Amino acid sequence: MAKKVKKVSNIVLENIELKPQVIGHIYQKKSNIGRVIFIFICFILVVYYINDISVFINNLLGRDTAITIGGGSSSNKPNVPNNSNNNETKEIIYYEFKDGLTINESGLVLNNFKLSDNKLTFDANNNTNAIINLTNNKFFLELYTQNKTLLQRIKVDFNSIEANGKVSFSLDVDNPFYYVVIVEKTTNDYPSVDYPSEAGIISFTCSKSGEQINYTFADEKLISIKHTINDSNINDANYLNRYNNYQREANTYNTLEGFTATFNGTDNGYSIIVSIDLEKTNSKNLTNKYYYNFGSEPKVVSFEMQTYGFSCK
Repeated sequence: MAKKVKKVSNIVLENIELKPQVIGHIYQKKSNIGRVIFIFICFILVVYYINDISVFINNLLGRDTAITIGGGSSSNKPNVPNNSNNNETKEIIYYEFKDGLTINESGLVLNNFKLSDNKLTFDANNNTNAIINLTNNKFFLELYTQNKTLLQRIKVDFNSIEANGKVSFSLDVDNPFYYVVIVEKTTNDYPSVDYPSEAGIISFTCSKSGEQINYTFADEKLISIKHTINDSNINDANYLNRYNNYQREANTYNTLEGFTATFNGTDNGYSIIVSIDLEKTNSKNLTNKYYYNFGSEPKVVSFEMQTYGFSCK
């Protein structure tokens, strides 16, 4: 009987550290978010500057550019109103002239409007507990027809009104009217003027019923005023008061630097001449509303004097 032989396999184990084995490679796709953002920004820039690009290309090719895009990218920008004087255009409110008319303006209450013998009278009331100072504001009362055609513009000097105080006005009116408007303006709203100039000197005279005021400007700046009044209406009830007031006024002016005043009175009337060198005088002494400060512009003096009822030429 054959004897079975048992074979033992010799297994040799090596004392070697295990090593990672690479089975394969998996490729991870990189993020494109940065590229997308860049392309998006470029797209926006192209859209915004498309007009400039069109102009540039047309210039290279020698082609004409359409008027609608001729301004470049500025044509894409919204129109922003010019508010260089920081004043918004206010809506005009037309008040029908009738009994009980009341107008609220800059804290004041205007009422008691009456018209008699071409005199328009009204009161400006400060019903608050504080002073309302409108000295530097330029207000005008405008009179219109029923179809809103401007008839007359009159400057109204509210100046400073004490708390709970009242100031009354009496204005000369040329023609019948239907609407009343109170409007505030700035010197930017005033129209330009074109008076003759010689060697940089401009001179014009504003006249009204026996009163003449000559204004002289150098390089568009007011430098002197000459005011002449002739009054021969000796039968008028207020003649004597005017005579005495102007005589005292002349004496006062002669005590002020920059002023020269001459008063002549006769049985047939009186005259007063006031000359002012504005460069020498103190502006605080220019209390007459027809006396403008040194350096005032011709258009300011001309426009406002005409709204006071003077004719200037």
